[in-house]
Amino acid sequence: MHTENLSTPSISGMLNEDLLSGVSEPGSSVQKGKGILKDQPFDSEQLTKSWKDFSDTVDAAQLKSALSVREPILSDGFNIIYNLDNDVQLQRIIQDLKPKLLAYLHGVLHNEKITLEFNVTENPEEILNKPYTNQEKFNMMATRYPVLGMMKQRFGLDFD
Repeated sequence: MHTENLSTPSISGMLNEDLLSGVSEPGSSVQKGKGILKDQPFDSEQLTKSWKDFSDTVDAAQLKSALSVREPILSDGFNIIYNLDNDVQLQRIIQDLKPKLLAYLHGVLHNEKITLEFNVTENPEEILNKPYTNQEKFNMMATRYPVLGMMKQRFGLDFD
């Protein structure tokens, strides 16, 4: 399993001139005091890969699932929008994951201008059609790929 250290940088480390001397950043950067504010551009594909890599490190199954259901949307500038199914997911992600996710994206994408916005989906039909149980997931996949149903029956497969 791939895990990343998701700690945030310390203020004392950022003020230490030895860390910044002789370091050149790829892409564009803007001077901010003694530190460097990274603002390297990135595209939706890089964002989606980084988002998936982060969601793979999340231990809580519900939060991992909530971050994996959809792809993040890259909006104006470096604003990232992500839609969730309900207010419980919204509160848990904002409290438990948003700071870690933001720090992770800042580091991996080399851009500290990234902002995150989480919204609750207002489309109840999308929520109703979402498979949750293993049986519902299998049924949805079997409708797309009928050979799965035949394989399950032929080999006597089960979900456990």
